[in-house]
Amino acid sequence: MKLNYLILLGFFGITMAGFSQHKKTDANIIGHVKCGDDHLPFVSIVLKGTSNGTTTDETGHYQLVNLPEGKYILRAQIIGYTPQEKEIELKENQSLEVNFSLKEDALGLEEVVVTGDRYQRNRRESVVPVHTITPKIFSISQAITVSEGLNFCPGIRTENDCQNCGFNQVRINGMEGSYSQILIDGRPVFSGLASVYGLELIPSNMIRQIEVVKGGASVLYGSNAVAGTINLIIDEPKKNSYEFGVSGGGMGIGIKDSGVPASDYTVNMNGSIISNDHQSGLSIFGFYRNRQPFDANDDGFSELPKIRNLTLGSRLYHRFGLRSKLTADFFAIHEDR
Repeated sequence: MKLNYLILLGFFGITMAGFSQHKKTDANIIGHVKCGDDHLPFVSIVLKGTSNGTTTDETGHYQLVNLPEGKYILRAQIIGYTPQEKEIELKENQSLEVNFSLKEDALGLEEVVVTGDRYQRNRRESVVPVHTITPKIFSISQAITVSEGLNFCPGIRTENDCQNCGFNQVRINGMEGSYSQILIDGRPVFSGLASVYGLELIPSNMIRQIEVVKGGASVLYGSNAVAGTINLIIDEPKKNSYEFGVSGGGMGIGIKDSGVPASDYTVNMNGSIISNDHQSGLSIFGFYRNRQPFDANDDGFSELPKIRNLTLGSRLYHRFGLRSKLTADFFAIHEDR
């Protein structure tokens, strides 16, 4: 127990040092990112070959300060648009203005995926076909959990398979959920039952992207992945922000000969904080759901069970360099069904 506390204290010490230290070269970059005549907010700006990066603000502008001297490639990238790169040369006590003009990527061919062969590649360069589900799809479909958003991926179907517990099962290519492997950031955190019971426990507000590999190629991730692999990629903090939302709904309203209409409401929150040099960051998220049971034919036996779910989590990271990063994740999930 004492060793765990020492490791945790050491990690926080390293992180706080990352919040306060960076070299003063006064080599800066400023600029904006546009698509046509519109500025794009929250675009990732990365100085390739280094750990320096930032995102554009709400007005589509960005700045990088105290950068290392030399020749580099500056890359602008955001989901839904074709990334763009520009060669630059940084000199001490000089500032550059670098502007980007991105084009929409309607087919999603320029998305970066990691599930195909465990390396980051553009989707069109992956040796294995990888289907992606973005937060935009969750927003359009008003999906509050992962199980509700997976229906929008070809070859995947989620279905309600039990009138006692009302669990959602994901089927890939028609095979049962126990033959699918659920990953979080490429790691098999959940057992095989996650594809049966766990999908309703994971809120959509913690997901940056879902990558799906179908078929035998997915056995790269373990013997459970006979039908396929669903990789849930958690969103990392990119800016100082917070968000809070409440939503509610009803089931059975206006249905003849049904039981009492059932309420279903959720509460979700997100927050993040990052250092000025974008080397360290902390994000937190929370999700609460209370769904009352619904009896569709008023026979005293509910077709949809009562659910009370609470999910909390956080991510803390610190970048030491281009290929070295220390990350600490915390998850707490509790459900009564």
